[in-house]
Amino acid sequence: MSAHARPQDYARAILDLAMEEWLRQLHDVQKALAASASLTTAVRDGTVPISERLQRIEAAAVPDGLSEGVRKTLGTLLESGQIDLLGRILAELEQLAKPRAEKRIARVTSAVALTGAEQTAFRNRLTAMFGMDLDLQFGVDRALIGGVVLRVGDQVIDGSVAGKLAAMRDSLTA
Repeated sequence: MSAHARPQDYARAILDLAMEEWLRQLHDVQKALAASASLTTAVRDGTVPISERLQRIEAAAVPDGLSEGVRKTLGTLLESGQIDLLGRILAELEQLAKPRAEKRIARVTSAVALTGAEQTAFRNRLTAMFGMDLDLQFGVDRALIGGVVLRVGDQVIDGSVAGKLAAMRDSLTA
């Protein structure tokens, strides 16, 4: 994370880490069940206490131990007799955990074409300010006279000469 990361960047990173752990453990359980017919039969046996069935799953799939949340989830599935839904639940979780591909568009409009180095400097600065989910688009509008206008979503930062002249005119006529 950069020194200027946004709260949503941290929140997304935390969610990604948590989901990664859940998915890893649930996949391990699913693989163990698929690999062992005797384990699957034992886990489905409703006459065996849930705690024993969970211990068998844990020993076969995740010897270093299941997280508390995964353990509770598997316990609920065992209690309701729905452990066979694990594969479908995993598929749904993976869909929910997919990072959003949508990027915000940042339009950088300057009075003259920016050099490659200037574009790189803008890219670095804007990524630090707004996060990594930016798609930068560079354009030229000679009417700006000089400077740059930046648009990210509904936020506009006008550093153009034309913008400053318009603001000065508005100030003088007010």
